[in-house]
Amino acid sequence: MILLTKKANFLILILAMSCGSLAANIYYAQPIVQLIAKELNISSDLSGLLTTFTQIGYGLGLFLIVPLADFFKSKKIIGILIGLTIISLIGTLISENGIVFILLTTIIGIGACAAQMLVPLTMRIVPIEETGKYVGRVMSGLLIGIMIARPLSIGIAGWFSWRMVFLFSLITLVVMLLLIIKFLPNYEVVSTSNLSYPKLIASMVKLLINTSPLQQRAFYHACLFATFSLYWTVMPILLRSEPLHFSNNEIALFGFVAIAGALLTPTIGKIADKGFISIMTNVSMMLVLLSIVLLFFVRDHSLTSVILIIISGISIDIGVSGNVLLGQKVIFGLNPEIRNRLNGLYMTIFFLGGAFGSWIGSYTYYKFNSEVTLIIGTALPLIALLVHLIKNNTINLSKTKSKYMS
Repeated sequence: MILLTKKANFLILILAMSCGSLAANIYYAQPIVQLIAKELNISSDLSGLLTTFTQIGYGLGLFLIVPLADFFKSKKIIGILIGLTIISLIGTLISENGIVFILLTTIIGIGACAAQMLVPLTMRIVPIEETGKYVGRVMSGLLIGIMIARPLSIGIAGWFSWRMVFLFSLITLVVMLLLIIKFLPNYEVVSTSNLSYPKLIASMVKLLINTSPLQQRAFYHACLFATFSLYWTVMPILLRSEPLHFSNNEIALFGFVAIAGALLTPTIGKIADKGFISIMTNVSMMLVLLSIVLLFFVRDHSLTSVILIIISGISIDIGVSGNVLLGQKVIFGLNPEIRNRLNGLYMTIFFLGGAFGSWIGSYTYYKFNSEVTLIIGTALPLIALLVHLIKNNTINLSKTKSKYMS
């Protein structure tokens, strides 16, 4: 076992904290949309744009900006993006116009894509045989940021005001930017290619078509992240409704408790480092499947229901955080020169899956009922699991045939 220096461990901590601080910005506004819309006179029909445009900005950043880190020193791009986010957050504190506020949240979403330039830098800090463990630590930070954003936002807005949520993010990112400027090395670019920007984007399309490990891992996690988004979109609505009737504070507490699942990501990374990527992929998918199945048995406000909800929340967080790490371990090991493009594609695809999950979750819940929503939530990880099992069996059969033929 290789022990990292104190400096390397400190850099990993900075990457994890920075990723979490950036990713949280995508979700801070989601549970307090009504408060923001009321003060800024945004109609109920348009209030959803506050979160939608943040997510659109993030998606655009993943596809159009993250690949640039293959050709330019990522520290500079990361610094610019965080600086742009800080300026936009200052704007949210003083904005009185709904349209301007939506534009600012879009820019905040674009800036959040810097997190996906920070994650691949882990590979520059740690030895190749321990990448799963340490990428797991960085991804734990990112996923904790995503998970903590909603309950933290509810708490800060309830205790103070919704603008204090953005002030909190502003202060956090200023600290992270100063740490990155001071301590993060200005790593040299790995790629030796000299592509124009249009050719760079075109190369991503070719990479997606020609890289089957990327296609597979992106599909698996698109299914799981769609379930994750469906889960956390519908869960608060479901828990508030009769006969469950949980309070906002109780719902926020469930969100905080579920974060414990993300803390196990480095453990999954350690197991993956030992060569058990396929097995842990199956485990991750089954945990996500279990998390939805358990909700069918939540019937009231009893202790049994509370325990089931807690197990469900922890299970989905372990499954989703573990699977995204396993996917990154696979694609980061393909070619260092195209690592950021691969990561940008991976994140873009499963992010689209997440957007689909949020939409289909709320649509089916209001259009039909919670049972239909949960059935869809069950189907998504089940499809991913079946495809993965079939794919592995096919590969194993091919290896067996080759062995006997030789």
